[in-house]
Amino acid sequence: MISYELALPYSLEPGWLAPYVEALQKGRAMGRSCSKCGSVSFPPQRRCQCGSGEAQWVRLSGKASVLLRTHGSDGTFGLVQFEGATNKAVTRLEGFASEITDGHLIAPPSDVPALILAPSKSRSTP
Repeated sequence: MISYELALPYSLEPGWLAPYVEALQKGRAMGRSCSKCGSVSFPPQRRCQCGSGEAQWVRLSGKASVLLRTHGSDGTFGLVQFEGATNKAVTRLEGFASEITDGHLIAPPSDVPALILAPSKSRSTP
């Protein structure tokens, strides 16, 4: 067997997700509102559950409620429901104590887009 290391530099363009990716890098939430049924997806879906592919970009608050959470060697993650969205998302949870259930989207620490939720100071479950 011959070992050979091969480097293939490439860039991955966001394409139709550009508004979502640009907002995410700033800690903001851009969802897609279906033109047919009005469902709002965040993270955005190219095709709505109703089957329509027509949608407009809408700005969401970035606030979310943690529904489920899991802890692992690479961090804490949660299934969350973003305010104004009809779907759910998996996000990294940063700084969440076990009793905290509400958070807001924050900008990732690097240029790589990521869904990261930090605790909200206004509301939590006692």
